[in-house]
Amino acid sequence: MKLTVEKIRSLCTDKSFRRGAEYFSEGRVHNVQLSSGKVTSVVEGSRSYRVSVKLLHQATDASCTCPYDFEGYCKHIVATLLAVAEDYERMVKEANEEGQRFNSVLESSTEKQLKDFLRREIESDDSLKKHFLIYMTGEEVNGGKSVQDYKKEIAELYGHPSGRRYDTMIEYGNEIDFSPFNDLAQRHVDRKNFIEAAKVYQALSEVIAESMDMVDDSDGYYGGEFDSALEGFASAVNSAGLKHEEKAPYIEYLFKKYIANDPDYFQENYETALESICTSREDLEYWKRLLSPCIPDSIPSSNRTWERYYESTQLLLMQIYILDKLDDQKSREELYDLLAKHHLNDEEFCNLYVKRLKKDGKLEEAARVAEEGVRCFPPHLASELRHFLERFYEKRNPEKYRENLKSIFFEEREWQYYRKLKEISGSDWSKTLKEIIEHFSSTRNRGIDDADKGILIEMYLREKMYDDALKEVLRSKSLEMLGQYHKQLSARYPSEYFDAYRQLIIPFVDSRMGRDHYRDVVRELRQMKKINGFESEFNELTRFIKEKHARKPAFQDELKKL
Repeated sequence: MKLTVEKIRSLCTDKSFRRGAEYFSEGRVHNVQLSSGKVTSVVEGSRSYRVSVKLLHQATDASCTCPYDFEGYCKHIVATLLAVAEDYERMVKEANEEGQRFNSVLESSTEKQLKDFLRREIESDDSLKKHFLIYMTGEEVNGGKSVQDYKKEIAELYGHPSGRRYDTMIEYGNEIDFSPFNDLAQRHVDRKNFIEAAKVYQALSEVIAESMDMVDDSDGYYGGEFDSALEGFASAVNSAGLKHEEKAPYIEYLFKKYIANDPDYFQENYETALESICTSREDLEYWKRLLSPCIPDSIPSSNRTWERYYESTQLLLMQIYILDKLDDQKSREELYDLLAKHHLNDEEFCNLYVKRLKKDGKLEEAARVAEEGVRCFPPHLASELRHFLERFYEKRNPEKYRENLKSIFFEEREWQYYRKLKEISGSDWSKTLKEIIEHFSSTRNRGIDDADKGILIEMYLREKMYDDALKEVLRSKSLEMLGQYHKQLSARYPSEYFDAYRQLIIPFVDSRMGRDHYRDVVRELRQMKKINGFESEFNELTRFIKEKHARKPAFQDELKKL
């Protein structure tokens, strides 16, 4: 895929692009390498961050070890992409030439030369020797190792040989490379040594989990590595083709890890692994027997003991999953008893109850349960139940259908439900509209939020209630809100709009400094300038701003662009 500056801009926010361009121009991107369509680099920021980019046919897939978690790619990825875009043809040419040269040399090498090279390399790398033996024979040295043996080797990566912990931390940006052990496990998989691969993956997942208190602010990276190792473990166990009796110890192992819940943020991974390896009825029944002593009689209130509440609900949800998978007469009866008992304790149980009743064709009972849930749970937790009721009542009860549509619109603020409401209300639309306006206006005394303001203004504009829309915009005392509705309202109310800008722009100018802020000021002034009939007032205002900030050359420079 050919990278262009425009393409890179589309992958990130304006701020990330601007900062990434600065990083690139400052020479912070190092060690850029291209191999098999994958680019890697190290970018110097507050720390050193590793960037990896896969150049796909019509897109990019990139990751970075920085903690950025917002829209689009981070500045480090942007800086790397800019480096690639500038020198892509040369990098591709060199990578191709290197690959061609390697293939040429390999083809022309004699068997003796290759053996001599391999022997020399293996003599200095014990790990390579082990990998070679696995690849060539399909067997581990000395008949394989125990999980504890592998754990000791992996533990050395953390700087605590033989598993003995030191009081040192692994700094952020210097994440441990587990690829030698992932490669080893994959070699065993390739040779169909699935149980040996499972040992490696088990050891890797255990060391990562046990060492989380040794890593500094990098749980995103290590969490991903743990997830990958546990997924590999489950896949290897499944690929081994074990009978239930042989698989049972692995099921028990994962279940005990789940119950131990240490560290607690990996508990969901163990449950996913259990779901993956419990493939037969015998597996599921064994899992159920393991779970049975842990099932709580009741769910404690979340207001008192959140941890006990969460633990209880998760165990019950696990029980529901197993019963649903078994799906015989006895299991269905148990499932219905459990859901009936707990469906008003937690919205997820209620949703599952409704889904199960719907699956079994019991729609009237499903609607009754959903109505109970809607009355019991706060609106934001009852959304899925309302959506079910909306579909259920559409052809059965027009009034309840309307009420559910209205509640969904109140909670989700999606205009498709507004349009449906207007469509079905007919001559009663003015009454419904009044109810909607009252709902979104009712929070004003408690401090109406921007989302509700925006909903009201958008509604007024849709209904051509322009005076009300203007009042709401002016009441916001926000340049952002003025700009958002400039196109719809400024031409209708030029005087009111210009006066609102004039009152807000001076405090905004004085609020901050810096070129980014000055550009924002100029953008707002350009909006003001578009309002017809106020040329002299605008010129007077800009003159005042220029004189007041005459000692800010960066600001003066930006004002020239008006």
